[in-house]
Amino acid sequence: MSAQKELVSKSVKEVEEVVELFYQQKLQEALAKFEPVLGEMMTAIDTIFTYRAEHEGFELDDAKLTNTLKEAMAALQDGDMVLLADILQYDYIEYMQEILDNME
Repeated sequence: MSAQKELVSKSVKEVEEVVELFYQQKLQEALAKFEPVLGEMMTAIDTIFTYRAEHEGFELDDAKLTNTLKEAMAALQDGDMVLLADILQYDYIEYMQEILDNME
């Protein structure tokens, strides 16, 4: 597994852990863990953009990724942690897994 793919995969696992905490309604623990995970998510996304630049033909739906992050941040600002967890689980994580499957 390439270092880039490994970094993205690690980030996805971290997000999965946060989502699980939200679903368990351990809000303070989830929010405390989510803050550093946000940084890891941004690093993973930067890594994916770098990967795309280095690998001709690698497909990435920028709009889908951007919209997912906007929706997640709106849910966070609204204090809707269940919606945030759902967006992270069913939009972000699933799309990131799709991206990982297409990385070498």
